[in-house]
Amino acid sequence: MKQSLRVAVIGCGAISGNHFAAIREAGQELVALCDILPSRTRGAIQKYSLGELPCFTDYIEMLDTVKPDAVHICTPHYLHAPMCIAAMERDIHVLCEKPLCISLEQLKELREAARRSRSQVGVCLQNRYEPNMRRLYEMSREGVSAACGYVTWKRDAAYYGSGTWRGTWDQEGGGVMINQALHTLDLMQWICGMPTRVSARTFTDHLAGVIEVEDTATARFEGEGNVFTFFATVAAGGDFPVSIQARLATGELMQVENYQFTCNYEPLPSASQGAVLGKSVWGMGHKWLIADFYDHIENGIPFPIDLEEGSKVVRMILAMYASNGALVDIPE
Repeated sequence: MKQSLRVAVIGCGAISGNHFAAIREAGQELVALCDILPSRTRGAIQKYSLGELPCFTDYIEMLDTVKPDAVHICTPHYLHAPMCIAAMERDIHVLCEKPLCISLEQLKELREAARRSRSQVGVCLQNRYEPNMRRLYEMSREGVSAACGYVTWKRDAAYYGSGTWRGTWDQEGGGVMINQALHTLDLMQWICGMPTRVSARTFTDHLAGVIEVEDTATARFEGEGNVFTFFATVAAGGDFPVSIQARLATGELMQVENYQFTCNYEPLPSASQGAVLGKSVWGMGHKWLIADFYDHIENGIPFPIDLEEGSKVVRMILAMYASNGALVDIPE
C-alpha cells in the first residue's frame, strides 16, 4: 500500500478548492494551510470540510514548523517564485499554480534553486489533461503546419477590484496573456512545438483607467516548420469557449474546444469530462494533473510539466510584451 505524502497549501483563494478536492482524490494527507488572511483559512476549512488543521499567516513559519513533504502554491503571481524557491531550499516538493514566475530574473533564481534541490517542481498547466486537448496532441504528433488560438472573455472593473494585485505589472505580471490566456497559449506550443520567435502587440482599450496591463493581445509565433497565431481579450461582452484550430501535417483541419471536437468540419465524439470542480473555464484537469504529479513522486520519475516545461509559456508571454510589433527571439 502506498504511503500518503503530507501536503500543505499556501493561498486559500478560489482556485485552492480545486487543490483540496484533488489532494484528497490522490490519496494524500492535507496537514496545514497558509494565507495572510486568517478568515480565508477558516473559511476554506468550513467550506471544504477539511477538519482540524494548523493554520498560518507566514509561509516560512509553516514550512519550518510543519515540514510538509509537498506544498501547493495558490497565491498571487508575484509570490509564486519566492515561495517555490523557499520550498526547494528545504527539499519540499512543489506544485505551483500558473504562472511559474513573472520575469526572467525570477526564472533565473528558480533555475538556480532547482539545481541545488532534491525536490520535484510541477506547474499547474492542467488543460493539457483535458480529454479533447490530449486527443488533439496525440493526433498532432506527426506535425502541425499552421494553427490559431482564441480566448475571448469578459473581465470588468469589479473583477479587477476583487484583489489589489490584479491588473498590475509588479504583482500580476501582465494582463490577459499571463492570466486568462496563458493556458491556451501553453496548449498551442504543446501541440505545435515551442516557437523561437514572435511578433506581437498588446494594448488596453476597454479597461483603460481600470488596469495598467493589457486587456487585448495579438501574436504571430514562428517555429520549426510551422506558424501559429493567437488572439486574446478580456474586453468581450461575455465569455466564449476557448478555441484552437490546427492544420495537421497530414492535411486535416482540426477545431477543438473543451466540449467539442471537429475534423474537417465534421463533429467527432467528444470525451466525457465528469463534474467540474470549480469554474467551468477551469475544466477538470486539476484532479488528473495532481494525481499524476503524486504518481510521479511515488515512482521516483520526473514530472513532465516541470520547471523548464512550465517556463516555456512564460518566456513566450514575456517576449510578446517585449515585441511591440517587432519580430523578437523568445528568451531561453
